[in-house]
Amino acid sequence: MASVSEVAVPAGVAGMAGAPGAAAGGVRSAPLDAADRALAALGPGHGPAARRRHGGNLRALLDAMAAHGRERDDPVRTVPALLGDRWSSLVMNLLAGGMLRHGELRRLIGAVSSEGQISQRMLTLKLRLLERDGLVAREVTVDTPPRVEYALTALGAEAHAHYLALLRWTEQATPAIRAARAAFDERQG
Repeated sequence: MASVSEVAVPAGVAGMAGAPGAAAGGVRSAPLDAADRALAALGPGHGPAARRRHGGNLRALLDAMAAHGRERDDPVRTVPALLGDRWSSLVMNLLAGGMLRHGELRRLIGAVSSEGQISQRMLTLKLRLLERDGLVAREVTVDTPPRVEYALTALGAEAHAHYLALLRWTEQATPAIRAARAAFDERQG
């Protein structure tokens, strides 16, 4: 079995040149322990070229996880899940139009969602998660009674733009996705 440590990964893919473990010419060698353990999970049915390709991919993944987090609560794991969640993405799409109050958000979601109404508890939970990650700002007015308004932050607007790019890709790929689903369902019987 080829060792991942034998796989040289370009620094632009796996990490920065000059970082610990970087070799001359901006090429990193994967550390033996984690990368070899991961490659061992691949199984014996892969040839040397496939093992090198998977080894480079595993090294890049491990480097990214080391740099940006691999824990359950790390933003690199939680934010994509939050943006892919049916309610959070809808909340962000609605807030992209400007500031809204809690009740307005709830009514708008009920008007545009195919799933129907969102509960007050669920909307509050999603807004708190988006606020915790810095994507939504909550403002309480000094009016009597006080009003609570929500808006996308600059970070939230940036995240929303990336979400929209993925959404546009999905819209373009929808015919191919539907065809793949139909073929899969037919094979499954």
